[in-house]
Amino acid sequence: MKKIPNWIIIVMVIGLLIASKFLFFSKKDDMTKGVNKGKNAAPVAANYYIVKQMSFNNDIFTTGKIGALNQIDIIPEVIGKVTAIYFKEGETVTKGSTLIKLNDADLQAQLLKSRTQLKLSEQKLDRLKKLMLVNGISQEELDIQENELNSYKADQAYISAQIAKTTITAPFTGVVGLKNVSEGSFVNSTTPIASLVQVKPLYVEFSVPEKYIELFKKGLSIKFSNDNNAVTKTYTASIYAIEPRIDETTKTIKARAMYTGNQEFYPGSFVKVFVNMDETKNTLMVPTQAVIPTLKGQKVILNKNGIAVESMVTIGVRTDEKIQILEGLHAGDTILTTGLLSIRKDSKLKLLKADN
Repeated sequence: MKKIPNWIIIVMVIGLLIASKFLFFSKKDDMTKGVNKGKNAAPVAANYYIVKQMSFNNDIFTTGKIGALNQIDIIPEVIGKVTAIYFKEGETVTKGSTLIKLNDADLQAQLLKSRTQLKLSEQKLDRLKKLMLVNGISQEELDIQENELNSYKADQAYISAQIAKTTITAPFTGVVGLKNVSEGSFVNSTTPIASLVQVKPLYVEFSVPEKYIELFKKGLSIKFSNDNNAVTKTYTASIYAIEPRIDETTKTIKARAMYTGNQEFYPGSFVKVFVNMDETKNTLMVPTQAVIPTLKGQKVILNKNGIAVESMVTIGVRTDEKIQILEGLHAGDTILTTGLLSIRKDSKLKLLKADN
């Protein structure tokens, strides 16, 4: 292999040094020009909005369902044969009225035996007490008899409780549904006999977005409608209970409103709900597009003497076109509504048109 002459190597090194010098100063000049260009950049044109106090109505439309304050499936606590049914399907029954009677003949026999044993035990205890007065027996014998008597009393109480379970009564006033058994049917603790539903009063259950939580209060009046009516009519209910937590999946809060009117509704039916959370006065509202989400929260860009200034804000209720500002702005501030992606902090501004 032929050796490269030394003069060629020297020329190549000098050439690389000259090229590096031109490349370095070229980049430095470009950076300097970029900085000067940024300082002398043309103003960014944008529309603006002057912040002012105003009033707005918090109207919410959502869906809900009708529910009964009390509803159960009537299920016996013990196993037995149905000997009597005292209700008619679809009728109203009062609290405490007898609905079903199960066969209790075997339990009645056990109760009779227990009463006999209890009576004999009481007589024996009386005799032992008399003997104890003349030291005819020991205290231990007397204690044993007293324990036997208490045991018979406990047995009798248990049997009486089992007999009581064979009579099924209405726990509240309501309407009985369709029966699933007949007299002579054998039932157990998993056999549904019928349903019992309290039809008055009823409640309307619905959910609203969590952003309305500050305005959501007990006693708030709502309106709802049932589209099954020939002519849509609204009914009024009042919120009596609010779920004390936010649903993590839907980010909504659930509430129930009491309906005490005379219109009949079937529990489980769906309705349309209208909530008017009263008028909010003297609050700051800005256009939705003016608020920019960031990792640290929400911000807006203000115009301060023709220069862009960023300001973090705390937002409240959101409507279709406006967002409530709780902190970070004052009435009279000028905020930008367009060109927000191209505007940087300290950018020069050229205001175009004022938004309403």
